[in-house]
Amino acid sequence: MGVPQKAVAWITAPEYLALEERASSKHEYLDGVIYAWQGHAPEAMAGGTRRHNAICLNLAVTLRQRLGATLCQVFMSDVRLHVVARDAYFYPDVAVTCSAQDLDDDASNQSEFREPVLIAEVLSESTERFDRGEKFSVYQQIAALQEYVLLSTGGRKVEVFRKQGSGEWIGSVYLAGALTLESLGIETSVEALYDSVEFR
Repeated sequence: MGVPQKAVAWITAPEYLALEERASSKHEYLDGVIYAWQGHAPEAMAGGTRRHNAICLNLAVTLRQRLGATLCQVFMSDVRLHVVARDAYFYPDVAVTCSAQDLDDDASNQSEFREPVLIAEVLSESTERFDRGEKFSVYQQIAALQEYVLLSTGGRKVEVFRKQGSGEWIGSVYLAGALTLESLGIETSVEALYDSVEFR
């Protein structure tokens, strides 16, 4: 379980954004370092595995259906997350924001959002340590964030980390059956998130 490949070392956030506008593939940015986005990691040159894609899609569709006509919106990995507290930029696999600022059609920068209540990452061998460690640490600095969801690609396993009133994050593991996403007040199941995903 490694970390994403470092693409460019030590540039400023404005320099990163300028490069990203011209780049043919996506990159994430933290502490002056650009990382190859997981969808373009060496083991996933075609943009990610079919299993990874299916799990992301299942989650995004499930969230969209359950949210219905609410003011919340589901984003997939084409929309960039700006973690203002660290001036970091990521492309979460799936995220939900209910922020009026994030959803403002008149906002000057519609290619990013800042105030998700839920972030989900589908794990891969090349990024799992980063997703669990440094990236999660950065995500915890988003005041609006209430839940962080990790979905395994090695078997049916969903981990949900929930922010407590004290600010502490507590994780729960789900291998089957019902799953409640408390930040959104919706229910689904592990089976729904792994629909049509085969493990050999």
